[in-house]
Amino acid sequence: MTEAMASRTWTSDEVASTFLGFFRARGHLLVPSSSLVPEDDPTVLLTTAGMQQFAPYFVGRREPPSPRLCSLQKCFRTTDISDVGDRNHHTFFEMLGNFSVGDYFKDQMISWALELVTEGYGIPQDRLWVTIHPTDEEAGRLWKAAGLPSERIVTDESNFWGPAGSSGPCGPDTELYYDWGREGCGDARCCGRQECFPGCDCDRFLEFWNLVFMQFFQDVAGSRTPLARKNIDTGSGLERVTRIQQKAGSSYETDLFLPIIRCAEQLAGVAYGASEHTDQALRVLADHGRAMTFLVGDGVVPSNEGRGYVLRRIVRRAVRYGRRLGIERPFLGSLVEAVAERMTLRYPALGSVRGDLQSIVRTEEQRFLSTLQTGLSVLERWIEEAKAEGRAELSGDQVFRLYDTYGFPRELSEEIMSEAGMTVAAGEYEQALEAQRERSRGAARFLVGSLSGESVQVSGQPPTVFRGYDGLKWGAGVLALDTDGRGISNLREGEQGTIVLAESPFYPEGGGQVGDTGEIATNRGTFLVEDTRRDEAGHILHVGRVLYGEIAVGDFADARVDGERRRDIMRHHSVTHLLHSALHLTLGPQAVQAGSLVAPHVARFDFPSDSAVTADQLEAIEDVINHQIRSDIPVIARELPFQEAISEGALAFFGEKYGDRVRVVSMDDFSKELCGGTHVRTTGELGAAYVAAEYGIGSGMRRVEVVAGRRAQELARARSRQVESIAALLGTAPEQIDERVQGLLEELREARRVVNRLESMMSRSQAAGLLSGAQVIGGVAVVTGRVEVGSMDALLQVKDAIEETLKGGVIVLGAVIDGAPQFVASVSKAVIRPGLDAVRLVKEASALTGGGGGGRPELARAGGRDASKLDLAISRASEIVREAMSGD
Repeated sequence: MTEAMASRTWTSDEVASTFLGFFRARGHLLVPSSSLVPEDDPTVLLTTAGMQQFAPYFVGRREPPSPRLCSLQKCFRTTDISDVGDRNHHTFFEMLGNFSVGDYFKDQMISWALELVTEGYGIPQDRLWVTIHPTDEEAGRLWKAAGLPSERIVTDESNFWGPAGSSGPCGPDTELYYDWGREGCGDARCCGRQECFPGCDCDRFLEFWNLVFMQFFQDVAGSRTPLARKNIDTGSGLERVTRIQQKAGSSYETDLFLPIIRCAEQLAGVAYGASEHTDQALRVLADHGRAMTFLVGDGVVPSNEGRGYVLRRIVRRAVRYGRRLGIERPFLGSLVEAVAERMTLRYPALGSVRGDLQSIVRTEEQRFLSTLQTGLSVLERWIEEAKAEGRAELSGDQVFRLYDTYGFPRELSEEIMSEAGMTVAAGEYEQALEAQRERSRGAARFLVGSLSGESVQVSGQPPTVFRGYDGLKWGAGVLALDTDGRGISNLREGEQGTIVLAESPFYPEGGGQVGDTGEIATNRGTFLVEDTRRDEAGHILHVGRVLYGEIAVGDFADARVDGERRRDIMRHHSVTHLLHSALHLTLGPQAVQAGSLVAPHVARFDFPSDSAVTADQLEAIEDVINHQIRSDIPVIARELPFQEAISEGALAFFGEKYGDRVRVVSMDDFSKELCGGTHVRTTGELGAAYVAAEYGIGSGMRRVEVVAGRRAQELARARSRQVESIAALLGTAPEQIDERVQGLLEELREARRVVNRLESMMSRSQAAGLLSGAQVIGGVAVVTGRVEVGSMDALLQVKDAIEETLKGGVIVLGAVIDGAPQFVASVSKAVIRPGLDAVRLVKEASALTGGGGGGRPELARAGGRDASKLDLAISRASEIVREAMSGD
């Protein structure tokens, strides 16, 4: 431990409270940190900066609660994952910030910044340097006026913040640096050059606060015009300021990380500072422990997509570095506990859910541990083979196989390869991944056959106008016909094919909702629509067959959707929205949609969870849904600009692609989602809803099935009839079933107790008979024989009864159980020798009956197929004992 680590005078909590207290005293509203999962922008993976939650205020989409704001924001940056382990990089970090929305500007901000740094933090002014943009002469003058010497004001072309490739507010910024001096601190060494300034490649200067002056608006062409209302956006890393205040060699040596490092030290039995090899691994565990705790705390669960993949990657990277430290057992739950203990003061919610956080992390850890060693062995062998052949790279196919078979994220494999001086062949991994996706798509196409509609020839035709929101019938011209991927002019009776109309009331499969069915009729024929799809060009594809007559291109057709089926689908789509909100209320915001099916007979909803939904929770979910149904809430659909819809709080889903205008389906304040599906007019039209099932569908995923409307009525009737049928079988009334079943169970338990007593008596009786015929071979007591029992447990009871009297020796018993020979052998430890143990006895005996078995040298079991050879097999066991003893 260095002197710098031991001589802390500030805590990180004091740093945070000093910053926030400074700005609250100057009229700023303290805004709580938003989630790491951005609430207003489904196109962004994770929250990366303090200003992210305030962006709608800066662009005028929302009115801020105050023109002056401040916050301590949780942030996560994925670009640094592979670098974590050195002294400088982090994934999760906390960003202090103050913000002005059209209120104070540059002069006030610079004055306050110098005041906070020198008076609030007590940092000597001669340790402070700043950089400014070359064009921002005003900032230079203001820093000088505030008292900063001109020689410590440096121009830097990179001091400009603005949207990359898009439009939005922008402006110059000024960065504040702490000067460790030419003597340095820890590893923060000066290069020694006379011209060493902020921006130098050495570690003398530490940037700890960035002040952005949003004074222009930049259009997509890059042109800038002055803003009428100028804004301030600042960001100061808590980890960096804490390092300065604690004079620490790195942020890992501050009170933000040391408690977690101490935990990792105890788990691994190593000490931080002993070697760079172990220090790097301990830093990885400290950073990734914080990262996984806060990701899971904000509802992220491990998966192979998006945020879930980021979490999976850091968990598995942490497991690998734990293995490097010699930790073979699951340990990440202890790291999560240490993080929660350290951070609960600032984030109280961590304390109440730490058990859930540990459970999710442990499950993912154990999942990876089951394949880690095998995968590492495979990768190490491939690296050795490549080096022996003089190659410095592995194929992308090999790296993909590690991911596909052993769960190694690509980045983890590349990191291990880099440590060995290896790379992966460029582009080959993506080719292997795409090849697998193509195989999956091919399998899907095979399953749906010609109904996929992927090869329909509709070139040159405009997209179909969907009229299904307006009604179930619509008249339109036939634009195109297709069969077997060939464009044709007509379809005749009995022929299968696809029809494309100019307009259609048929809903094409999408957003989890199945496609409509129905009929398309002309004055010459009728076409049965068995499925409806949409192609990439926006054509609605009506797939089916001609019932009679013929259909021709150019015909005018009446399209009629199966109304009863559509209404069932609408009920189930609306109940899916109610279910989504009910899951949020009951289970928490982490119960986000990961997949859905909206069909006539059921609504299925998939969401991430490592544990089953309890019966009480399912009952609560059902109650919430039915309360909303009884309230008969209007279901309102509106088209809005995407950003306006998001600003109103509509749920959007990461990974989905949305256009500039979106359809928002609202049910009062209870539910609001972006959705293109069909819905009922009021929730009362659902009638009632029942949770039909809840079950797991794979690693970390659960599925809830709900039925509504007439399907709910059918389920209730079926369950009622089932109860009445059970009551009749039990000879009681439906309301007395529980009491009757409890009585029967008690009778069954008593009968089993009687049977067990009888079996015990029979076991002792048979044991006594066998003991009377015991042999002594080579001074060893040997009991063999055939017994009459009905189970392996009863056979073991006979063996135990013999052992109570025999007090050492050899026992080999056989019985025919359920028509098949079964064996058990016991050999006391004093008798075991080469050629004589329980495993050999049962293996050779059961082999004569066409079977096999195994176990321990003292106790083994086996089974066979030919019951007629049971006695022969038992006699062979006696021979084995005689042969072994004769050799002594």
